[in-house]
Formats: sequence, C-alpha cells, structure tokens
Amino acid sequence: MSLLKVVSSKLAAEVDQELMGPGVGFTLPQLMELAGFSVAQAVTREFPPSSVSMDKSVFVIAGPGNNGGDGLVCARHLKLFGYNPVVYYPKRSERNEFYKQLVNQLNFFKVPVLPNEQGSTDWLEYLDPERTLCIVDAIFGFSFKPPIREPFGTILDHLYGLKGKVPILSVDVPSGWDVDKGPVTEHALKPSALISLTVPKPCSTHMSPETSHYVGGRFIPREFANKYGFEPFDYEGTDQVLKL
Repeated sequence: MSLLKVVSSKLAAEVDQELMGPGVGFTLPQLMELAGFSVAQAVTREFPPSSVSMDKSVFVIAGPGNNGGDGLVCARHLKLFGYNPVVYYPKRSERNEFYKQLVNQLNFFKVPVLPNEQGSTDWLEYLDPERTLCIVDAIFGFSFKPPIREPFGTILDHLYGLKGKVPILSVDVPSGWDVDKGPVTEHALKPSALISLTVPKPCSTHMSPETSHYVGGRFIPREFANKYGFEPFDYEGTDQVLKL
C-alpha cells in the first residue's frame, strides 16, 4: 500500500474542479453516475450473485452531499443487477434538483427509500446480518469536516457497533475518517472494503491489510492523471472498477 500513489483532499478537490470546469465540461450528474456505477460494480465483485443470497438487502446509507448521491446511483444500478437494495437517506439535499431526481428514479425502480421522519428507527432492522448482505457507507466523502452532526453521529455509532457482523463497503473515504489522516476516533469505522474514486486518498494507507481496496471512476486520460502526479489505473476490458 505504501507504493500506491494517493492524492490529498486539496488536490482531489482541484481534480474535480477542473473536470467540471469550462475546459473539460463534465457535469456533476455525469461524474456521479460513473462513480455510483463503479461502487455498484465493486459490490458485485465482493458479493457475486452466484455465491450469495440475493434475497438479502444491500443497505445503502446516503449522506446529504455528493458521496450520498453516489450511493443513490449505486442503489439504482444494484437493482438492475438483480440485488435487493434498500436506501436510508435521512437528510436529503435541497441544494440541487438532481438529488430529488435520483430519489424519483429509485421510486421508479421500486427501490425502497426509508422515510426520514425525525426519530424514526425503522432503519435499524437493516443492521441485522440475517436480512442484510452488506452496507454501503455513502455518508461522507473527501470534503467532510468535523464535527459529526446528528443523525449521522448516532448512525456511525451503530455501524461501529456491528463489529464486522455485516460487511461495510465505504465510498471513497470511510465516513468519519479524516481524508488525509485516516481514523481519528476510537469508534472509527473499519470497513471490509473501500472503493476509492478516481484515485485513492491518503486515508487509504491506514486501512487494515484485510480490507479490500478498489478504485473506480474511470473518466480521466493519462495526461490528466500525470498532471496531478499519478498514473491512471489498468482497468480490464470495459470494467469500471479495479481491485488494487
């Protein structure tokens, strides 16, 4: 892992800014679609349909920002792949109409999006390993800054309390980790897999050796990657995700 090139949160933000700037012209929905699709593919790598019970749920916990949007896209693709996704989206973004459209799409595909009434505990039943295949942690991304506000502090405490009973796959950065420094609290999540987007962040070097590590977000050419100090990854064929 020490040989793997990583980029800081500051540089990752600059990468996104240029990709969505006038010179390149990607839109947020485009990049989110590719990122969420990559996360869904990583789930299929960790839990191939032929080897697991597809009756169990894939429980996607989505935060209010772009990381949460990646989770919403991931859930839609998982449904099309034949999985049984359920989404918990407790604090829905009002900043962009696109997030509402993502929820509409989930409704269209009959993917349950749990009610977000204050104080609701319905989501807790999906922490049961008897009914849940894995949890996709799409709560906070590389722009996260403490403190952790409710309801997410309580959510992360419950996820930590699982102690590996239900595998957790984190999107880009394990929620609650410092993107550059890694876990900063005793109750930091210990995901079974991390899906880094575009390029791994420094926190990935603090993962347990048992943690599976994927990279996704296959949308940059070699020259662009080299400009920011890393080599593009050798994705196979038409895959959108690569296990490192």
